[in-house]
Amino acid sequence: MAGPILHGVQVVLRPVADSDVPALEAMLREPEVARWWMRDTWERVDEEGSTVFAILADGQVAGCIEYAEEADLDYRHAGVDLFVGARFQGRGIGTDALRTLLMFLTDERGHHRVIIDPAVENERAIHVYEKVGFRRVGVMRRYERHSDGEWHDGLLMELLAEELVR
Repeated sequence: MAGPILHGVQVVLRPVADSDVPALEAMLREPEVARWWMRDTWERVDEEGSTVFAILADGQVAGCIEYAEEADLDYRHAGVDLFVGARFQGRGIGTDALRTLLMFLTDERGHHRVIIDPAVENERAIHVYEKVGFRRVGVMRRYERHSDGEWHDGLLMELLAEELVR
């Protein structure tokens, strides 16, 4: 699915182009990313029903961010996920990309609630998510199988539109 071009303070989010795929696949193989994403092919990232953006920083592909929407009006919300390449980590790029997408989802798409589900052990990501306003809901036990073949716990986090730290 195509999407708009979104501008943050440090980043531009635009629909992924075919030319972005090699850089994104390389990032998925980086130990700092693979530990949490455990995907070695782009097809597992570009899932049907998701809108996928390349994160551009300093004119370079720095990562990927995506969202999916629940269309049932009684349960309407969005879910997001992202990764940032190792050399772009620790610079606020993930925070800016997430905040930019969240403003789009709440202001333009009208979502009152957004969820994200990092691994319980992914403290760095959880810190970023809390920085923009996500709150911990609870632990989902044996939620996701990691590359070691074992099931690991996930942390369900949610953000209400009025809690977004702009």
